[in-house]
Amino acid sequence: MQAVTPASSFFNTRLFFLLAIAISKPVIASDTTDELELADVEVTAPKRNASTQPAPLMAESIAERSLHNAHVNQVSQLNGLLPNFAIQQYGVYKSAYIRGVGGGGRNAGFDARTAVYVDGVNVGPTMALESLLFDIDQIDIAKGPQGYAQGNQSDTGAIFINTQQASALPEARIKFGLGNLDYRETTAVMNMPLAEHISTRIAVRKEIRDGYVTNNSDQQALKDQDNTAARAQLQVQTSEQHRLKLYADYADLSNQNFLAQPTTGMFGQPVQSGNTFSRVYLNTQPIAHTLAQGFSIQSERQLANHAQLEMIVAARDHRHSRQADNDYSANDVLATYYKDRHQLTSQEFRYRSDEQETLRYVSGLYFSQEAQSNDRRAVFGNDMATLIKRPGATILTPFGATFGITAGAVVPLQAKVNTQTQALYANASYEFEPLILHVGGRYQWEQKQLDFSLDGAQSGAFRIGSLNQQQQSMTNHFFSPMLAVSAQPNQKNSLLAKFARTYKNGGWNTDFLNRAQVQDGYAFAPESVNSLEFGWHYAHTAFDLNTTLFVNHYDNYQVFQFSRLGNAQVLQLRNAASVRTQGLEVAALIPINQAWHINTKLAYLDASYLRFSSGGANGTDASGQALPDAPRWSIANTLSYGVHAHALTGKLEASIQHYYQSATYSGISNEPENSQLSKRNVLNTCLNYTTDNQHWLWSVWVRNLTNQQFAVAKGKDFLGNQIAIYNEPRLLGVSGEYRF
Repeated sequence: MQAVTPASSFFNTRLFFLLAIAISKPVIASDTTDELELADVEVTAPKRNASTQPAPLMAESIAERSLHNAHVNQVSQLNGLLPNFAIQQYGVYKSAYIRGVGGGGRNAGFDARTAVYVDGVNVGPTMALESLLFDIDQIDIAKGPQGYAQGNQSDTGAIFINTQQASALPEARIKFGLGNLDYRETTAVMNMPLAEHISTRIAVRKEIRDGYVTNNSDQQALKDQDNTAARAQLQVQTSEQHRLKLYADYADLSNQNFLAQPTTGMFGQPVQSGNTFSRVYLNTQPIAHTLAQGFSIQSERQLANHAQLEMIVAARDHRHSRQADNDYSANDVLATYYKDRHQLTSQEFRYRSDEQETLRYVSGLYFSQEAQSNDRRAVFGNDMATLIKRPGATILTPFGATFGITAGAVVPLQAKVNTQTQALYANASYEFEPLILHVGGRYQWEQKQLDFSLDGAQSGAFRIGSLNQQQQSMTNHFFSPMLAVSAQPNQKNSLLAKFARTYKNGGWNTDFLNRAQVQDGYAFAPESVNSLEFGWHYAHTAFDLNTTLFVNHYDNYQVFQFSRLGNAQVLQLRNAASVRTQGLEVAALIPINQAWHINTKLAYLDASYLRFSSGGANGTDASGQALPDAPRWSIANTLSYGVHAHALTGKLEASIQHYYQSATYSGISNEPENSQLSKRNVLNTCLNYTTDNQHWLWSVWVRNLTNQQFAVAKGKDFLGNQIAIYNEPRLLGVSGEYRF
């Protein structure tokens, strides 16, 4: 099957012309303020900078100071800063969950539901959740379907990471820190103008930490970190009307992070003696390594009519390799080896109208070529004499003889999915007092091509299927509309009502498929979500309040789960009829006085399967059951204090961050024993001292102050092991930063 290149599609595809109508002035909930008077905060999520006013975007902004105080250095550590938002790990990759919905990205055929952007560039959400956060300006979390602006991989929302921009002011900073578990960090930033209209910025970070889980097989410490990242940018003001931006980044992330910790042995047998929260038995050394790099060129030109024309050309390349012990024991029974790659090239053209006009709009064209590949092997080891007890059996039997597996048997898998995307979007706002009408939409054409090989000849009674370069393709057209009305009846109150519809494309379950799955077909259909939101923003000189009511209805919801197919336990990826999520979010920023501030964010969520026949345990009906990782209540509180200490010739600041989450489930079946997760309370704290001349910033920080231990995920795997993933223990340290 001949691949379609972005260049040929650009010239051969008919371009559409639509009236574009732009979003401006989004409602946000800021997480910090330094003064008693509440200031406007800019949000970049709707492809337009705008201050705090009503608009069809519910976004929450996390400022650099909040990241510093919580000692958040990776996207995956954002858990606990916002309610109704989490980064969860199941198996190899992490997924973002917004308002109870997430997942995706386990294999090349399954797209994620949350888009991730860095400085306006789509970086591919799956591996991007491992990215390091340093030299950050702010992070915006846009909740709710964003397909009208960001495309069909954003049906839960989008994450926008905005880094510090190069400027004409010389600047240099170096940060260093130490902590428990032999934690060491170093960050260096240099901003340097090369000429009157040319500025550069370079940032480098190195982070090392020992592990906190001991492998009893060889006494090595697992769950360590060894991360290196660098970022560079060049900005050239070629004329008064034109600016050119060049970005480049690189990351090398390594750790010995195993998949999970067993709570039982294979097929529910007692777990091996010595397995605890801090100790495991693994004969295969767990290794995970990620290499990521990319660049973008962004051109901004001011036109004579005060409009702006923008162009972005970008390329990304992410590579991930991993080896894992899948029997979770000291016996050499089963291990998996992954080599995954994600490549993305994109071009985007945008036209923005004059922001001072009554009618404000932005329209754009987007083209991308995405290539994802999986090269994976399941390898059966040498200990095929390991005794097991299959469900329903009365005696122990050797693993190899029971399943007809010979030592050293290999099940290889190769999957390649090429995706070509073309899109036209238009978003606008028209002001006729006292109302503002917001209209938007995105038409997206997407073609996917699959090349899938699987050889289950040596899988014995596990009956893994066989495919030899199976080729399939699918083409879909989507239109994601948005309609909203906002009003500001007075200076204190802003109101918003918004409707949006977004699609997520279908795909293929390119995993280690059972023969019955191969025969039934492993493609799944697109899903869609209809969303209705109501927002109220109350701004007072003494406090700031944001409230959002939302209802999301998903059709053909895509589900990835372990389920029974005939007599086999298989990883099933399918459509699950319909899902509804609804809830209330409240954010309040209360400056008590010049020194004390309270920032509280609360969320109530009701997320469940409306219709899901045979989705529960043993094929029972899962209709009415709660979605995984969808806590009914979640609360994020921050109490901060700041005062000038004359004796120390500097400013002292202290903050305590508290996160609460009610009990929830990891599994679709809502089984209390196998998948229920207990409620959690986590405290982080930070003490900062900044000299009056702003040269030195010293910090003492603690994550998980009370050293709480709890499972963040539970489940059952391919061999019937009941497993759990636990949170990090208490981490504490001190850091110093010198600014030249």
